[in-house]
Amino acid sequence: MGSSILLAVGAALSWWRHVDQDNSLARVQASGVLRVGYALEAPYAVLDPLGQPSGESPEVARAVAERLGLRTTWILTSFDHLIPDLLADRFDLIAAGMFITPERARQVRFTRPTLRVRPGWLTQANRPLTLDYSAVQPSSSFRIAVLQGSAEEAQFRGRPVPADGLLSVADARSGQTAVLLGQAGALALSLPTVQAMALASEGRLAARPAMGPGTPTQQVALALRESDSRLADAVDQALAGYLGSPAHLAMLARFGLGPEDLPTAP
Repeated sequence: MGSSILLAVGAALSWWRHVDQDNSLARVQASGVLRVGYALEAPYAVLDPLGQPSGESPEVARAVAERLGLRTTWILTSFDHLIPDLLADRFDLIAAGMFITPERARQVRFTRPTLRVRPGWLTQANRPLTLDYSAVQPSSSFRIAVLQGSAEEAQFRGRPVPADGLLSVADARSGQTAVLLGQAGALALSLPTVQAMALASEGRLAARPAMGPGTPTQQVALALRESDSRLADAVDQALAGYLGSPAHLAMLARFGLGPEDLPTAP
């Protein structure tokens, strides 16, 4: 038998052992509980009046769990700790409005997209700002606030930006406060998030859609460990029957989202 054939057989056996040892679905079925990690950022993940997790992503995760016959338990963390905590087995699934990016896809396994998102700016209501995403240049006199570990931070870090041109914040609320206090000229975040912030600011803040040829459109998904392929397949099957359904659209409407925010085909 040639060496190339031996290598192919070895690779196939290695793959089969990996699949055969994947007990991720059986594990959560045995416990009856799907552990879900989330970080607060409206409208993707919020707390309802009773203090329970809600928002687009937790509600999608809740619908998936119900279709799999599982209960949910919720673990709150900061956005930049979501992937490390998932990989450390603190929870089984991330439901936090996480954008699909190549860097993250090398660390976790994304489900099919659950939402399509445009970027936006949050500024003080009386502060002018060019809407062209690629034309905004952070500087010491016009700092841009970004969430630690966010896609927006990665995009701006990829430019020749001065060190004091970006203000990294732990969460969306901290970014909102930075804009209100004048510590940052704008917060770069998803349009649905900044719209929710502006609506709650009693006219002090304005949300503006980012535009221009360099404007990225992102897709949101749930995320699992790469090794949990059987659980991921079950989650994807549950999503296939839920996304775009009347129940899903009714849920999205509760958070100011609609059919135009449904994910685009890959």
